[in-house]
Amino acid sequence: MIKTVRFKQICRLAFQLLTKNRVAVIGGYHGVNLGDIALGYSVLEVLKSKGINGSLQTIYTLDKYPWPITKYAIVGGGAIGYKDSLIKVVNRYKGNFDKVALLGVDYNESNYEDNFKSLMRESAWISCRNKNQALFIENIIERKNIHSHPDLAFSYRKEFCKLLRNKKKEKIVLINVVPLYGSVVDGKLLPSEKYKEERPELYKNYNTMIDNYRSGIREIIINALHEGYRVESIPFTPGDESMAKLIMKDLKVKHNKYSDNPKAMLCKMGTAEKVFATRYHATIFAFKVGAKVIPMAYAKKNEFLLTELGFKREDFISSTDLANGKTIIDRHIKVEESIISEWETNCHKVLNDCINTLVSN
Repeated sequence: MIKTVRFKQICRLAFQLLTKNRVAVIGGYHGVNLGDIALGYSVLEVLKSKGINGSLQTIYTLDKYPWPITKYAIVGGGAIGYKDSLIKVVNRYKGNFDKVALLGVDYNESNYEDNFKSLMRESAWISCRNKNQALFIENIIERKNIHSHPDLAFSYRKEFCKLLRNKKKEKIVLINVVPLYGSVVDGKLLPSEKYKEERPELYKNYNTMIDNYRSGIREIIINALHEGYRVESIPFTPGDESMAKLIMKDLKVKHNKYSDNPKAMLCKMGTAEKVFATRYHATIFAFKVGAKVIPMAYAKKNEFLLTELGFKREDFISSTDLANGKTIIDRHIKVEESIISEWETNCHKVLNDCINTLVSN
């Protein structure tokens, strides 16, 4: 997997060195997270529709590979607002922050030094994918025109997703699981030290959280099989694939391999009646294709997404709930087609507005 990812990055890099691009779309496009790839493709779709040449550049290798420096840059969405990632953008575009757009990015550090604040203040565009994040950044940099909008993936293939929403569903339950704040090592799930500060309440009660997660998922699968559903796992990262095999190894579940092709995932999810979704983008994709969704809000961004869509806190389970001894609710929710269509349209408009603002500088 790692060799394939590196090969794809090198091919992308080689192509960019041979062609001229006006806009670099910079993000977590390392190939091992399907949701991140969908973010980048969403931006490229709109750039292409406007006749603007754009290309994906991986933020994590921005200072290691010779990615071409383009006139404009869009830092394109996701939880990449960490200092060790943003410093690469700061160093590359220092003195030209007005040629940078920070589009739909999450900022998860407790504080930011002046060089990061300058990037945020002087950027041609800055927006976040929920209201809480926008208010957080407003308070840090005292800039008032910070937009909040749906995640960029809502814009991805919006017409295609409309067709999928109207497609007849099969009696299938798709299961997306994640190695919650940890990783699978030698067949065991171990907590990740890097989340000890960010989510201390989860780290402290890690085993309780994982036990409740595992037992709840297995109950959902057993119930679905008893009711005559076909059950398949759908990984959004290679770690999801390993976690699914660990949790469900003795159950009658078809395990799909990880792929970084978001359109193929939409096609797969568009056939299913129900989706158990843990990953943020698995939840978004499930809503976009019109599935009945059993959501597990493993991160704060999931909670913000669900509450902004109008769901009450008791309608879904979070990682904190699991750590506090609660179990997963085997109950689905569904968003009205008109609401999803509105979110897709709003997101597409934001992308247009961002690009227009950026290239007018």
